Amino acid sequence: MDALITLLCALAVTAVSFGIAAMTRPAASSFRREAIDAPAGALADLFIFVDAERLLGASAVAAAVASLAVLLLTGSVFAALAASAFVFAAPRTAHYAWRKRYLRRIGSQLPDTISMLAAAVRAGAALAQGLDQVAVRAAKPLGHELRLVMRRHRLGVRLEDALQELGRRVPLPEVQLLITAMSLAMQVGGSLGGTLDRLTDTLRRKHVIEAKLRALTSQGRLQAVIVTALPLALMLALTALDPLSMRPLYTTVAGWAVLGGIALLETTGWLLIRRIVAIDV
Repeated sequence: MDALITLLCALAVTAVSFGIAAMTRPAASSFRREAIDAPAGALADLFIFVDAERLLGASAVAAAVASLAVLLLTGSVFAALAASAFVFAAPRTAHYAWRKRYLRRIGSQLPDTISMLAAAVRAGAALAQGLDQVAVRAAKPLGHELRLVMRRHRLGVRLEDALQELGRRVPLPEVQLLITAMSLAMQVGGSLGGTLDRLTDTLRRKHVIEAKLRALTSQGRLQAVIVTALPLALMLALTALDPLSMRPLYTTVAGWAVLGGIALLETTGWLLIRRIVAIDV
């Protein structure tokens, strides 16, 4: 009987959380835009194509399961709501991590790709022809971006405009330098091959310095993970070992205040450590 009541409470919590957003038409429209279309569109920018309705359904089911599991473990409606909101927002969190990795991979591919483009230009190919050849040979994800540029160019978009769109999709300083070099070559001429060679050498030196900095700051990044995860792991371990003593932490107002303070301090500490070890080149 208790399990049935708990299940009904979890379902009611999930239904209320989704029903509030759909009470009025403007709220429903805003909810759909933020919860369905925005995450699916953001993933499409990374060439990850997911049906928006299916993404919403998967997020809703995962949020309901998470809220039920947390409610069964802790008996706290507040914790169940927090777990439901966290899981429902997981696509946005995943997109942030994937996009960061996506841009990092493009940055690592740029020196070799620019070197190939410089070789094609020195061999006598026009810039558009060289980009087309490089786009076919470049590995993903940079190959996807270059093929999209050339596809838009073949559909009638000016090459300079297509390159500017690439700069907006991939906001990396290295990409902006490449686009600027190619735009100047199309406007005023000059030795594009030599410019691209110098840009390649600069980017390779930059990547060597960044690799050294990552090695030197790896201990600080690991410390940020440990400092953030240790209190959470200790709280979960104590909950598993002595749930009766830990129950007030999840079921009382004072306990919720303590959890809020813990979350604030944990987030502040993590951000401070990450800020210290973040060195721009």
